[in-house]
Amino acid sequence: MMLSKRERHLADLQHYRLDNDELVNYLLTYSNLPGKRGNLELAFTFAEYIEEQYPLNPKMALTFCKALINENPPEKHNTGSEEFLPFCGVLGLGRIGRIDPSKEPDVLIFMRSATQDKRWRIREAVAMAIQDLIDIRPEATITTLQSWVQEDNYLLHRAVAAGIAEPRFMKNREIARIALELHKAILENVAHKSDKRDPGYYVLVKGLCYTLSVVIVGIEQEGFSYLENLIAINHPIINKIVRENLKKKRLLLLNAENVAKLQHMLEKTV
Repeated sequence: MMLSKRERHLADLQHYRLDNDELVNYLLTYSNLPGKRGNLELAFTFAEYIEEQYPLNPKMALTFCKALINENPPEKHNTGSEEFLPFCGVLGLGRIGRIDPSKEPDVLIFMRSATQDKRWRIREAVAMAIQDLIDIRPEATITTLQSWVQEDNYLLHRAVAAGIAEPRFMKNREIARIALELHKAILENVAHKSDKRDPGYYVLVKGLCYTLSVVIVGIEQEGFSYLENLIAINHPIINKIVRENLKKKRLLLLNAENVAKLQHMLEKTV
């Protein structure tokens, strides 16, 4: 029977101890970086490997993930294969927080700090790690996200939006409702702040150009009504966010008639 890519990677990783430099070399060799797309299959498999190793040696697993992150800190400005190491390290820490509830608070404190990383791949890893935590302990993790939204920080808000806007979560109507409320709070801040001097503002806006459509799939009626309310504000950045979300195939498949109606409303604001 042929193994999948992830199964092959896991079999390879299982040959290495956490203190073996060859493990780092393996991650670098098969990172697919530099390039357009890092090896996500390997990164996710690394998190599975950490899940296997953590019960055997919790301290070493935690130390190794932190070492991967410290191996290529932001100030080094390395964006080649070396960037894959902190990416994997963040996913590994997220997995530790998932399997060990006692570590989740510390992991979330770290994730909060990592949301400010200038490298987009690391910010994506944070969103994925947040999703790992929501999978197993949604209430506690979402409570943290709700507190992050209260802070005046664009990159922190971007992590909240990207973390909660995951299709599998939208099958749970209660999470979908909370996700919409989080987006409302974030978008209200976007509309009132509009700090174009802050690069984090544009990072957040770019993220919102897709996350809102993911959430609406889970809470259709309220979601489309909210889009209508946003259009009524007639704010240029908000209009851009709505326009980009209305282009998403997921919304067209959900309710093409509503999409056409809202697009017509947007045209009138120009």
